[in-house]
Amino acid sequence: MFFTTGVKYSALALAALLASGCSIFGDDEITYNELQPFDATVSPSVVWEGSVGKGVGEYFSRLNPVVVGDVIVAADRRGVVKAFNRADGANLWRVDVRDLTGGDAGGWLMPGDTARISGGLVANDGRLFFGTENGEVVALSMADGSLIWRTEIGGEVLADPAVGEGYVVVNTSAGKLIGLLEDSGEQQWEMSTEVPALSLRGTSAPTIASGGAIFGTATGKLTVAVLNNGQQAWVAPLAIPQGATELQRLVDADVQPLVRGNAVYSIAYNGQVAAVELTSGRIMWQREYASFNNFDLSVNRLFLTDTYDSVYSLDSDNGVEIWSNNDLTGRQVTGPVRFGNYVVVGDAFGYLHFLNANTGEMAGRLEVGNSVYVAPIVAGDTLYVQLRDGSLLAVRI
Repeated sequence: MFFTTGVKYSALALAALLASGCSIFGDDEITYNELQPFDATVSPSVVWEGSVGKGVGEYFSRLNPVVVGDVIVAADRRGVVKAFNRADGANLWRVDVRDLTGGDAGGWLMPGDTARISGGLVANDGRLFFGTENGEVVALSMADGSLIWRTEIGGEVLADPAVGEGYVVVNTSAGKLIGLLEDSGEQQWEMSTEVPALSLRGTSAPTIASGGAIFGTATGKLTVAVLNNGQQAWVAPLAIPQGATELQRLVDADVQPLVRGNAVYSIAYNGQVAAVELTSGRIMWQREYASFNNFDLSVNRLFLTDTYDSVYSLDSDNGVEIWSNNDLTGRQVTGPVRFGNYVVVGDAFGYLHFLNANTGEMAGRLEVGNSVYVAPIVAGDTLYVQLRDGSLLAVRI
């Protein structure tokens, strides 16, 4: 995900992104594993390709597409939001947030400004939601992209909003979790968490479950806010700061928690992956892994990529490692997704890698032409991939 010198790149590269949205590309020599030949057992291919504006450029971003029924919607950082037919990539509608609400329309954006869309996309009940680095949360109609509401919250939104049970919940880079009404965008409550002097660029996307919004904090904790009032229900530590320098003491929990039954799964940078009891916050098990990428949960398997770009499969019942793959060290891989019998990750060099979900062995590879900066989206028999340059690809086996 980040470029720097040396195999142990992550802490050094992240330091350049701790407090800004600047470019991730530097002039340092890049050290990474070259791709090795293997016996492919699967042949993925691109079945259609579309384009969404200028993409995210060289900025840190987790902006992702979203699939609803027969439609997939994607956005670029500047403000273009575009809907495609999921089957063949035909354009359904296109809007520019700058035209809807800025410039000559008398909105909050001045002429020439960009929307800086960074958190989302998320869809629910016929609405599309996203947040921006300018400190707004926006709701559009899934039918035609028209503006439903827009709310200023006074802090950067760098991760997906959580939508459900009548609320939209966003986590800002300033350590504030904010609850809005889904229908109107009216703010109902605000919960503050501690943000260290030095933290990673990025925040945990909340997850709504059982009347609470569960999220990770910049101090390495997993916590939950009650949806109807924003009060903290419990907190569970995922990491304890250690080391002599602020950089060594980074413990951000920036992934989106996953919920299955009464278990919540999360992981921290320089910390641990853990299963936490949903109703009490009691830690059920912990294992020594560290990551800032979202991970995936499929049946009784957790799939994750760590800070050195290794890919792992763990038993979700006890955290026991089933397999690991170290072939992609230094290639800045995305979080993994389960896609049929495979686990798929993208890398910053323009490849998708297909690993056997049972063994972790490399099974297939697809060159896509530009950096893959966010985990692909799985919908049925198709994998949808948004590239850094704004390309949107539909991939099938």
